[in-house]
Formats: sequence, C-alpha cells, structure tokens
Amino acid sequence: MGCVMSTAIGCLLCNNRCSIDRVVSQFAFFPPSPASYTMEAHEGKLRIRFCDPEMAAAHENLQRNAAGGAVRVDCARVETSRGSSVALLHFVHPAARATLLWSHGNAMDIGEMYFFLLGLAAQMGVSVLAYDYSGYGASSGAPSEANCYADIQAAHDYLRSRGVDSSSLLLYGQSVGSAPSLWLAARCAVAGVVLHTPLMSGLRVLIPPHGGCCSLSGCCNPVCVYSLCDPFPNLARIKKVRSPVLLLHGTHDSTVDKSHTDGLYARVPQQHRRPPYIVPGANHDNLVEANPDGYFDALEAFLSEAVAQGRGAGRGAPSGAEAPLAPVPTSPMARS
Repeated sequence: MGCVMSTAIGCLLCNNRCSIDRVVSQFAFFPPSPASYTMEAHEGKLRIRFCDPEMAAAHENLQRNAAGGAVRVDCARVETSRGSSVALLHFVHPAARATLLWSHGNAMDIGEMYFFLLGLAAQMGVSVLAYDYSGYGASSGAPSEANCYADIQAAHDYLRSRGVDSSSLLLYGQSVGSAPSLWLAARCAVAGVVLHTPLMSGLRVLIPPHGGCCSLSGCCNPVCVYSLCDPFPNLARIKKVRSPVLLLHGTHDSTVDKSHTDGLYARVPQQHRRPPYIVPGANHDNLVEANPDGYFDALEAFLSEAVAQGRGAGRGAPSGAEAPLAPVPTSPMARS
C-alpha cells in the first residue's frame, strides 16, 4: 500500500510539472464556494457584508445594539509579498491584555468565524486578528503553501504597524493553520503558540498512524520517498519555537489523528512544553463544543502565563487590563 501511495503521488507530481506547490494547491486547500461574506467600501471604510440572510440579520442586530466599550471590528486589506490582497478582520478589545493572530482551519473563511471570534475576544479580554488565506473569502489570489506563509507575514506586519508588541502577541493555528503559525513562530518572537488539531506534516496526514504496510515505519511510504518535499513541515519547525506551546486535540479525530499532537509535543523544546489539552471523544470539528468550559479554562491559563512571562522578560507590557468574562460563545469550528 505504501508503494501504491508513493507511486500515485509521483504521478501527480509528473502531471503538475514536478511542482509540489501545485499539488498542494490542488489537494490541501478547500476554500468555501461561495464565500460567506464580501467586503465593500462604505463612507471611506471597509465593512463586511454576510451572504447568508440569517448571519446578515444577526450582524445588523449586533451593530444596532452594540454598547459603549464593546469589541470593535475593523475590516482591512493588506498586500502580501506574493501579490495577493488579503482580507482581515481585527476584533479590537478596548482593554486587551494580548492579541491572537488567528490562522483558521480548512474549508472555512473568516466570515464563518466572525461571531465566535467576537465572543472569544469579549470573554477573554483580548484582541483577535483573523485573516483569510489567498483564494479564501474576500482575499485575492490562489491558495498555496507559499502564499499562506506570505499571508500570515502580511497579517503580522499589519499588527506590528499598529503597535502590537511581541510580548503580547500569540499565534493560534487551527488544523492546516498550524503550518503558517509555526512558520512564523520559527522566525519571529511571540508570547506563545496555540495549535488546535495540528498536523505533523502534509504527507503524514495521508498515512495511517499505527501499523500496517503503509505505516510510518515502512520504507516505501510517501514520507520516506518524498522526505525532501513534504509540505507543511511542522515536525521540523516546532523545534525552533522559542515561546510556550499549547497543543489541543480530540481523541477521536479521524481527519488529523491525535498522534500528530503527540509527535509535535515530543519535539517542543523542553522549556517551552506545556501539558496538552486532550478532549476524550472529541473529533476534528467539535473540540470546543465537546467541553466549552475545559477549552476556555485551558486557553485562559495558557494566555495568562504567556502574557505574564512576556511582561517579566521586559519585552513590553500588555496593552490593557483584563476584562470581565462574558458568556461562552458558540463555535463554528467545523470542516477544518
């Protein structure tokens, strides 16, 4: 079976001019079609418009009833080094103690994340910057591994231009979003990294985690044959991270097996390793819903430690005081 998979991947490479990036673009990214939102200019500013009538009505209701001091949502676009125009949603808490740079999962866009991230920002007293990969949502271009790295770099530059310091910046990567998050974490100083159902690498997602003729122990499996062009090499990059790392996974994840979190955890530098948050019975899409209290407790504990550590290191102070907790928001973390 391992030889069959390796041969099939070889045929795909030949049909795509031996470009692993072309193969990844076709088979690793699934942008929603149609997108859940558009961005349009209104009175000199960008604003979001939801395509689903119920989401549009909910958004209009929020706009009408927003109280003073509520989380503000800024819409923006930034140009990447590879020529894409990337859509951003910046959930700005008036007393944010930290900022999360959020890389979402596959088959969703930031419009679908809007209400969850709005509630999370209010509950945890943080700001959140979410961006869409090239070819997703209102972002231009085409999805690819190289483009997603340029996308997160542009989002990071946007935050730095607005005074967000590394001591209060955390990266949050969900599923395929773990790849750009670790790419950036290996290059930039941040306060912490949260990896939600992450993958060890692109090819390892294709291989059964335990035993069998196509397991990781087989010399003919794709990871061995194509080791030099394995996309999303998180397993190598996580060793370069120089900040605390929290991994989140469910025990019944059939999309990205929990063994991926186990493998990544073993390679986190010892001083930055934190106990992973494992949810019994949770799958790839319902990690939050399976135990909302446990999820937010784990995230709160990690966030508090990361911010305190950043302050103690003298790399700048958080941007504000901690805000009171709000009701737990509903999560749309599906199809990731």
